[in-house]
Amino acid sequence: MIKKYSIEFVEEKKKVENPVTKFGGQPVWIDKAQWPIEENGKPMRFICQIELCPEIFGDSKFKMAYLFVSKEWSNYILICQPSDIKILTKEKFDGSSICKMVKKRESDMVLSSQKCEFTASFTLGEDYNFVHQEPYFVGDELVFEDSSEDYGEVLNGNKIGGTPLFMNCDELPEEDSWKLLLQLDATTVPFELNFGDAGMGYFFINMKDGSLNFIIESC
Repeated sequence: MIKKYSIEFVEEKKKVENPVTKFGGQPVWIDKAQWPIEENGKPMRFICQIELCPEIFGDSKFKMAYLFVSKEWSNYILICQPSDIKILTKEKFDGSSICKMVKKRESDMVLSSQKCEFTASFTLGEDYNFVHQEPYFVGDELVFEDSSEDYGEVLNGNKIGGTPLFMNCDELPEEDSWKLLLQLDATTVPFELNFGDAGMGYFFINMKDGSLNFIIESC
């Protein structure tokens, strides 16, 4: 079994200024500000910061992970602190972030974007070890792996750590140094994520170097 934190989002009315797990708003850096810059020179969009707690990620030199996305939602960058990163960043404290869609007036027919900020309430739990959901080949041999009846129910949902529940293809990174950082369901989070049609986002962190492997699956 693999430990996880199931996420319940808590909307904050005041700016969060503590180095805690949160979504939206502005990053609270534990080291110097390191806002990643796109190739066109524009700052990326801040999604969230995740505290890399030892209960889920074990003992690590990394304490906080900051997730950013390009304007077109086509490229994601992870900044871990403390670390010596190799990508272009700017010492910048304010920039674009995620939004939620709301009616500004009760009579509005169209939703408008609004800045938002959410912290997280966690429930510590456990996921099953990863099981391939389709038959696959090992050499020339076709292998079937059985999972528990409630495998999908247990693995589903928004969470930190644990085991991913892929919608389409099993794309689990092979090296043990990769851990699931985040699983987010765009249909159930209280803010806008461009993961395609009813998409799921899977973000893996390499605990050796703080690099990111991201997978987006949709219907």
